[in-house]
Amino acid sequence: MTTQTQAQNQSDVTEQNSSASTVLGFAVIGLLAAGTVGVLKALSMDSGFDVLLCLLGSVAAFGAVYYIYFGKR
Repeated sequence: MTTQTQAQNQSDVTEQNSSASTVLGFAVIGLLAAGTVGVLKALSMDSGFDVLLCLLGSVAAFGAVYYIYFGKR
């Protein structure tokens, strides 16, 4: 394998890692937004069952963020 080919492969891997981290960052922002909206919506609900479902969804969204940042290390 030539040095030029190795450098090109390393460049491709770096570009893939960069785009993957960008997508992961947007996913985390979306999950945090969904969790926050769920908590805010739960505050204005009348039925206890609806509140429970909203809060469970929020906990799942925040748990996914926690897993993405701390679970894979």
